[in-house]
Amino acid sequence: MILLDTSVLIADPLTGLDPQEDYAASILSRAELEFGVAIADGARAMARRRRLDELDQLRERLPVTPATTRGYGILAKAMHAHAPAQARRIDTYIAAHALEWGVPLMTANPKDLHLIAHLVTIIPWATTN
Repeated sequence: MILLDTSVLIADPLTGLDPQEDYAASILSRAELEFGVAIADGARAMARRRRLDELDQLRERLPVTPATTRGYGILAKAMHAHAPAQARRIDTYIAAHALEWGVPLMTANPKDLHLIAHLVTIIPWATTN
């Protein structure tokens, strides 16, 4: 299984994914996508809602558990000395899901997670797939 970061989920279409691989997403990515719907207006909001509805049908959503929060603490500590504000972002929680499940995290923003790449396998996803 590979965990897809929100930056990958927003791509339409999701190209370059291996059809033989299992993919999942964090429930926290869904929260980020709901925010995207909430801040949009009119047709853009409707398009984002349709996209979110499509994703709800396609991907398993990993819930936040005590093990997720434990992983978040480990990852946030690893990031805190060099990027204190970034250590508390939702991306760190999503990476904690990858740590909890022992799976790699695919993201379009690997540089945002370079401080924890020794703890979580980060797979760069290119938007040009």
